[in-house]
Amino acid sequence: MKQDSATDSRAQAILADVDAYCEELRPIEEICYLEHRYNKQTVELAKKYNLLGLIAPESLGGRAADSLTYARALIRIGREGTGVRTFFSGHLSIGQYPVLRYGCDALREKYIPRAVSGDCIMAFGLTEPDAGSNPLEMTTTYRREGDKYLLNGVKYLISNGSVADAVAVFGYPEGATGKDKRMSAFVVDTAGDTFVAEELTSKPGMYSANTGMFEMTDHPVPAENLIGKEGDGFKIAMGTLVSGRLSVAAGCVGVIEDCLTEAMDYSTMREQHGKPIGKHQLVQEHIAEIEIGRIAAESLVERAALAKQAAEE
Repeated sequence: MKQDSATDSRAQAILADVDAYCEELRPIEEICYLEHRYNKQTVELAKKYNLLGLIAPESLGGRAADSLTYARALIRIGREGTGVRTFFSGHLSIGQYPVLRYGCDALREKYIPRAVSGDCIMAFGLTEPDAGSNPLEMTTTYRREGDKYLLNGVKYLISNGSVADAVAVFGYPEGATGKDKRMSAFVVDTAGDTFVAEELTSKPGMYSANTGMFEMTDHPVPAENLIGKEGDGFKIAMGTLVSGRLSVAAGCVGVIEDCLTEAMDYSTMREQHGKPIGKHQLVQEHIAEIEIGRIAAESLVERAALAKQAAEE
């Protein structure tokens, strides 16, 4: 059922806080982007405006935003740059989401309140140096020893990868082949010398976001940190990626909005042939094309958010 949740008081409060957050973050973000460095204020200001638990239920300290409200929040955040939106995607859309959607109550209670408060930054560890779009090529493994699992492997190009306190990590049973080779998912704490993370700074964009890689060497994970059941990993990964891809799409709508604003502002300041270039028909046509694309993208994102919302009810 289609419902415009942005009209209710909860959605309005969330979007107002998101807007205030973005206004305060923008001048800092511009400097960090130009200096090619991670923007630590992305998290600190998100704490101030209580945005680190947008999708978490109120019972766990979150804001309980539905999919449509969350998509609209990410559209606004996307106007401040893909780096800012990437943090929220990593922490919420693909970090908290698999725990909320597929984890047991005990696992949710262990991690989500700390993630909401900012005491536990989260990430999603699926991609590897030789396994990107095809997770079946993953080489990360685990084995059970008593009341814990030991994980081995390298994860690469992970959003929040070197600042995360906990990561949803995917791997295969050690030595498994054939039908026994079924992926599992775990919440992995990053503390300890068996987990080594490194920030990746050589990249063509998203300079203010944290992108990292990490290596696990017999890294211990409590048995209760298994998400779902052993062998559920592929289902959990694919379901989580739906959430992540929707968040990326929403952020891209925000990028379009910011580009449109910049183009319109410049068209009123720049003059050619005795008048602002915005008075010239060709420039107007270019701006109109941006707006058409923005409207189409926004409509598709909101439709997808409503479909996701309905599927999860």
